[in-house]
Amino acid sequence: MGRKQSTKERLAKIFSVRVSERFFNRLEEIRKNSNCQYIGEVARRILYREEIVWYHKDASLDSTIAELALIRKEINSIGININQVTRHFHSADTQNAKLIQALKIVEEYKKVEHKLERVTNITSEITKKWLQR
Repeated sequence: MGRKQSTKERLAKIFSVRVSERFFNRLEEIRKNSNCQYIGEVARRILYREEIVWYHKDASLDSTIAELALIRKEINSIGININQVTRHFHSADTQNAKLIQALKIVEEYKKVEHKLERVTNITSEITKKWLQR
């Protein structure tokens, strides 16, 4: 299979332009924060007056996202523990052994409940922050 033919007009002509260091740095900043991969692409889009998509990252949520990722990891570990206890529950011979395993499962579910409360609090904080804008 050959290369897919581009539907855009072929860029055949080359010309060079000298710019100041300051202007070049501005173009580089646009490239870093946009959907353009090369400075030439930035310049072409400016010349053709095409749209440049600017990406903005809200760093204020970084710690919140890290905390949510940690909670997700902890809930996953608790789920693994519940699966192991359930396996022991089903392999237990006596009713007392099954009761002990059931109590362990209840303890694990209480851990999940605390984590879900924290997730609910975090999401409500994020919702308040986004609705203020």
